[in-house]
Amino acid sequence: MIRLSIIVPFYNVEKYVEECIRSLYDQDIPQEEYEVLCVDDCSPDGSRAIVERLQKEYKTLRLICHERNKKLGGARNTGQREAKGEYIWFVDSDDTIYPNVLKTILDAAEKSNADILQFDYSRGERVWKTVEELDVIQNGEDYLFNNQSHWWYDKLSGAWRQIFKRQFLQESGLEYIEDAMFEDTDFLLRAFLSADKVQYVPIEAYNYRINGESVTKAPISPERLAWRVNLVARCRQCISNAKTDYTKETINRMVMNSLTSIRNEIKSLTCRQRQMYVRRLDSAIGECKIFVNWRTWLAVRYGITLFV
Repeated sequence: MIRLSIIVPFYNVEKYVEECIRSLYDQDIPQEEYEVLCVDDCSPDGSRAIVERLQKEYKTLRLICHERNKKLGGARNTGQREAKGEYIWFVDSDDTIYPNVLKTILDAAEKSNADILQFDYSRGERVWKTVEELDVIQNGEDYLFNNQSHWWYDKLSGAWRQIFKRQFLQESGLEYIEDAMFEDTDFLLRAFLSADKVQYVPIEAYNYRINGESVTKAPISPERLAWRVNLVARCRQCISNAKTDYTKETINRMVMNSLTSIRNEIKSLTCRQRQMYVRRLDSAIGECKIFVNWRTWLAVRYGITLFV
């Protein structure tokens, strides 16, 4: 039985991908109990050759190749559709996991039959921990929004901070948006709002690399700002899955605060860049109009900053 499928999309990571893969096999369960699916999202560098070389060493390492670039969300979807494990872990190819963590994580998830099991991670010198009661099984909405809204957003910090039951993802119809950036947050929000059983284990399992070359560290651009606004719109749409007024109010506050922050960045764009930005906006952003004043709305929706 394959207990876990680890999905590793890669693109331009030849400096990091071997370290990542080797960390996935420095573990405390037999290799026959899990698989590693590396998805080549049309990487132009030598990453694929490195994965092919490592396949000779690790028999459960699989390589899947895209015919066109679908960005991170699309590559994760490809891996999810090909996965055979009971649980799925999305790992970024420039990061690593710590040695001998799989047994603790999988034993806990299987014991509780969790839809989502979350754990701690390190980022640089800081260790990010979740303050939760141990061995408590909650639904996803209670886990996220337990009246501590000043830090709930950190629980949505990345798709790599938890494992998901594959059957849960399939039955919930959960996949990432493709051909876009910032695909983690709304995917995780939808996942937690759909989950009946969420568990936390206090193990530092994931090492997030602060990579100055990553796409999320790119400077402000029309495309990047439009992706951020579209993310806000997608998060707003998740409100239909919320069961409590507190959750709805928290998501609405997030929409308002995010759009207000983005407004100030739009001011730094040139006139031509603002036109490019507006063309990339999703029509769903119209649902967010009620959460901001008219000055902010003119800037965010139409790129008009004369009154800001």
